[in-house]
Amino acid sequence: MDALTVAAFEQRASEAEARISTLEAKLAGTAGLSAQPDELISLREVLVQARAETVKLSEERNKALVENEKLKYQMKHLKRAVQDGDEKLKALKA
Repeated sequence: MDALTVAAFEQRASEAEARISTLEAKLAGTAGLSAQPDELISLREVLVQARAETVKLSEERNKALVENEKLKYQMKHLKRAVQDGDEKLKALKA
């Protein structure tokens, strides 16, 4: 995956983390007796979903980084093979 894809994953992960922080702050603010149980349950569900999305995006990002490293390794060896082939072709023509 290219750098733009990785950047997109990082952006989505950052947004999810920001939502988690906002929800945690809301939960901390509504921890008193005035909080309705239904509100707390819905906030907890949203928080769990946001955390799951953050984990998923982190895993996707890590996979993308690993794939990127593999592709860089392959490119390095392919470039070397092309250079060796070019040198051999020059030697045969000379």
